[in-house]
Amino acid sequence: MTLVAGFKCRDGFVVGADTEITYGDVLFQGHKLANYSGESKHYDIVIGGAGSASYIASVSQKIQDGVAALPVPSFHHIKRVVEENIAELHRDHLFKYWAPEDEHRPAVELIVGIEDENKKFGIVVTDNTSVSEPGDYAFVGSGSVIAHHVSEKLWVPNLSTASMVHLARQIFREVKRKGTYVGGNTELICRRSFPNAEQFFDVSVKDYRFLWGLDDILMQGVRCAIDVRKSKETVEKRIKAIAKTLRQIRKDCEADRVDKGETIRFTEFDSEYGHMFKDL
Repeated sequence: MTLVAGFKCRDGFVVGADTEITYGDVLFQGHKLANYSGESKHYDIVIGGAGSASYIASVSQKIQDGVAALPVPSFHHIKRVVEENIAELHRDHLFKYWAPEDEHRPAVELIVGIEDENKKFGIVVTDNTSVSEPGDYAFVGSGSVIAHHVSEKLWVPNLSTASMVHLARQIFREVKRKGTYVGGNTELICRRSFPNAEQFFDVSVKDYRFLWGLDDILMQGVRCAIDVRKSKETVEKRIKAIAKTLRQIRKDCEADRVDKGETIRFTEFDSEYGHMFKDL
């Protein structure tokens, strides 16, 4: 089980996943995102899967092959390839050996970020044999309930891909802290679909708690404000801390940005395993 998330932004998309894989009583780290780009044809697809790793890998590779064979890789045709391969997976493999209602049947849920040759972009999500476009965002896996709860409070339409990178990281931090079988590192693949899309940027605030620790400070402030035994200074101290953090985030957002390209693959390390920089 896992958490895979997809966000459709105003100028691109973000697809992310944790890296913790459960095999029996053992946990290990592995990649759950696959990124395929056309060579002679211009398209970009990112596939993240929750459920049975072997079936996810198989259907992801078949989707890649199917999209590569398209004479015209439009968003509509790429979505159709996803539909056909998901239907085939269930018909020829899963439903062949397990009944649809069998609780032991391997599960396969996908989130696919798509950018076609005409720069039309979006995300599609699969649920058993259904394939749909969820609109703004979608989650699959054991952490999806918590992710929906957190995102309801964070998400507003028309966010840029560059901004969503940072909010997606915060969502994964909270779900990994609270969710079942969600852990390890966080991997994000972020795609800007237009040359004039907002450039990616860094945030220098180093507090890695949920929402840069602002939620914790706010709760402290509410408790101090409602408790007459607490001094006014305890409230003002927390107001200043919140204001300082927000001003720093805004300063980072307004700073000059370096062109980091159309796609970035970002990894936030929570586990020593799979950390390719630890020997540097």
